[in-house]
Amino acid sequence: MDSKERKPFPPAYHREDFLRNPMAMIHDIDRLTHERVKGSAPPMQRSHRLILMHLARQDNVTQLDLVHATHLKAPTVSVCLQKMERDGLVERKADENDLRATRVFLTDKGRDIDSRVISKIREQEQRVSDCLTEEEKETLVYLLAKIRSNLLEENGESET
Repeated sequence: MDSKERKPFPPAYHREDFLRNPMAMIHDIDRLTHERVKGSAPPMQRSHRLILMHLARQDNVTQLDLVHATHLKAPTVSVCLQKMERDGLVERKADENDLRATRVFLTDKGRDIDSRVISKIREQEQRVSDCLTEEEKETLVYLLAKIRSNLLEENGESET
């Protein structure tokens, strides 16, 4: 789509600082999307959601694996897992081969919550991306991945 075909930004976005700050726009889009998704699961902290989503895709991992996958600090993961275990979302067991390690498993309750959240996220993704062509979607994902990779590199973290 060339610049002549582009629709103007809504009036709220005409602020010069906002238009020149992609991170502000990304944050605002995240906030708006979060508002639409949050009713599909019990209220939960961001760190809990990250752990839940990772475990739903890869179960039976160590706490250290979760630290690396979620880019959260080890104490944060430990406290989150305590609360999530208390709430019946995860189960922790000592590793049979390495008693120093603890393995983490998602419970059926955790899987159910993840399923509802993912369903709502997919619904929102479809709704918000209807205004984009397939090529624009691919370009957007490419650019966001590039920004994410750069931020991870600056933080001394790696892609997981």
